[in-house]
Amino acid sequence: LQGAVVISMDPEIKDLAAGDVLIEGSTIKAVGRDLSAAAGDGQAVRIEMGGMILIPGLVDGHRHCWQNQFRRLIVDADLPSYMATTHGGIALHYRPEDMYAGDLVTMLGAIDSGVTSILDFSHNTRTPAHSDAVFKAYGEAGIRAVHASAPPNAGAWAEHWPEDLTRLRDRFTSALTSVRLAIDFRRPRPASELIKFAREQGLSITFDGVLGPASSREMEELGRDGLLGPDVTVIHATDMADVVWQHFKDAAIGVTLAPTSDEQIGLSGGTPPIQKALDFGIRPSLSVDVEISLATDMFSQMRCVLATQRMQSAALRYRGETPPTWVTNRDVLEFATIQGARHIGLGQKVGSLAPGKEADIVAIRAEDVNNLPLNNAIGTVVQGADTKNVDIVWIAGELKKWRGTILGVDLDRVRSLAEQSRDYLAAKCGWELDVFGLQRRPETQYDEVHGYLEQRQKA
Repeated sequence: LQGAVVISMDPEIKDLAAGDVLIEGSTIKAVGRDLSAAAGDGQAVRIEMGGMILIPGLVDGHRHCWQNQFRRLIVDADLPSYMATTHGGIALHYRPEDMYAGDLVTMLGAIDSGVTSILDFSHNTRTPAHSDAVFKAYGEAGIRAVHASAPPNAGAWAEHWPEDLTRLRDRFTSALTSVRLAIDFRRPRPASELIKFAREQGLSITFDGVLGPASSREMEELGRDGLLGPDVTVIHATDMADVVWQHFKDAAIGVTLAPTSDEQIGLSGGTPPIQKALDFGIRPSLSVDVEISLATDMFSQMRCVLATQRMQSAALRYRGETPPTWVTNRDVLEFATIQGARHIGLGQKVGSLAPGKEADIVAIRAEDVNNLPLNNAIGTVVQGADTKNVDIVWIAGELKKWRGTILGVDLDRVRSLAEQSRDYLAAKCGWELDVFGLQRRPETQYDEVHGYLEQRQKA
């Protein structure tokens, strides 16, 4: 790849105003100002990248992918309404083919927006067949996926979890897919036992720390008992006590923020703990969370973090208090790339452009009308770019998007799968849908999930 602006996110390579990247097979062989000699054996395919910005593939630290045949259905939902619609509604009726449809549209949308690695927090795997179906979607899309499996939050299930994780690990672990244990609301055994099980099986752990003080008390207990560690990532981490953040720092755990989710759905206090993480020396990662209510892309997450932290800093300064240092555009790009890779267990493979790393690379058009003229490459990626500017995507050296078009995908088929699944599930719920969203929903399916949430929050 010749003549691009290169933002490597690697401390040694840094940034190149005009640079080359040499890919050999699935791996980055070299990054430098002029690799003509290294690629001079006549075997290299040369791609002119003038007018492009190369960045590492973006990393989404957590997304509930199974839901996304219902993208943007409930954009004004709060947490109880979201839970009622999903876990107390559609989730109860999912077949394996519905899991496949939801995950497939998610993975393709992720690639389209420059996401090359994603943690799929899959908390509706009602049977082993439901889990198998999402791996089929990963493979068909060709994305780098971490399957973080948890039991469904309501309704009947096969009670195969967590034991089935070992089968999934042995059957599906590959160069692009891995398995992780996810801990959510419903659990067949205490968190301490689940952590011990995961470690016995060589699995890392992801917590959905979304319940504010209730989650904080649980994390404090786990930290006090020495059960937290670098193999643990906590998502959201809203309204956690300082003693918990100290446990996080001491244990070197990862923290994955869900900025638009916390703020728009109103999780706990509604403010992602950006500054709290930074105050304790923790560099967070970012995530989309739920497309049923929120945007698909990681550009939105970067901008949300930037705006929120700077707003809070400005408010302190306005009141005459000492404000924290602003996060920068480079900071949030770091959160969306190398930090994300580290927190989902892929930091040694992806997240930066450096020799030996897997070739997960995104090319962003800097000469599109919304980006020209190019004055600041990092600012253009974070503040100016969106999905339409993502021109080329490589995952493990394989082209997945070329000149603005996803490759090897029959979009008519994908659209039909998603619509058929959506219509089946809506009919099972007794919903009435039109192009303006959910027009009618019976309230009877709300009780189990809402009651469980209240019980967890009071516990």
